[in-house]
Amino acid sequence: MSATFASGHMTDLTGKVAVVTGAGNESGLALALHAADRGMKVALADSDPSLLRAAHERVKAKHVETLADCTQQFDLAAVRKLARRIEAELGPPWLVCNSGGATIESNLWAVINGVQVFTPGMVMRATGHIVNIASEDLFCIRGAAVDIAVGHAIVGLSESLYRELDSIRSPVGVTVVCPAPINTNVTDASRPMRLPARDAGLRVVPPEELAQRIFAAIERREFRLSSRAPQMRETTHASADAASGNRAGRRDHRERAQSLAGALPF
Repeated sequence: MSATFASGHMTDLTGKVAVVTGAGNESGLALALHAADRGMKVALADSDPSLLRAAHERVKAKHVETLADCTQQFDLAAVRKLARRIEAELGPPWLVCNSGGATIESNLWAVINGVQVFTPGMVMRATGHIVNIASEDLFCIRGAAVDIAVGHAIVGLSESLYRELDSIRSPVGVTVVCPAPINTNVTDASRPMRLPARDAGLRVVPPEELAQRIFAAIERREFRLSSRAPQMRETTHASADAASGNRAGRRDHRERAQSLAGALPF
């Protein structure tokens, strides 16, 4: 079945490979479990061995092919090694969910490295979807300035990636997730302070609900999923190509992947 999403139809993800970084936190685990429920093979990566082990056991209980790798996601060489292992043991990734951790290194650099390592292969295969998770809706929360800066960096990276893929007519999808505060252990660990009274109205999104929304956004090929901003729907490149009827002069997917890899400045 084609990996391009058809409007109004549920895409069959059975047997496709999902990669979830930051799988030890609740949002990452929820994504991994949802992928398993869709019949996907699931690769989990996290820097915390105990959280990773617990997450892996829950995914294995879904009776899908899975692997777990204790990876420092801010280490580019380690992420490249992870990618080689995934392809050898599960197959080429179709979905990559870059979900970071509680520090700048494990949050921002996890997304940067995930994009750099996994995107060129997807472009070469002309199929797949990248999900980058930011955390934008933190304004007015004390102590959140660094998190907001990291979130904006992830949004900017994702928009640049989207436009680069669009410019080469790649069918690979991109979704950046800017949720409201999420009820996860990362949030608990990184914000031990009491929130001011005006923050009490912020709705905490359960990880399971977030995972469902993310997969729905993938189905609809939405670029941005946010509780604040209007959703920006991505045009399916394959459909745009068919409408124009003009494929002459386009590079093949291998050249596109090499061009994309060369354009990434990290």
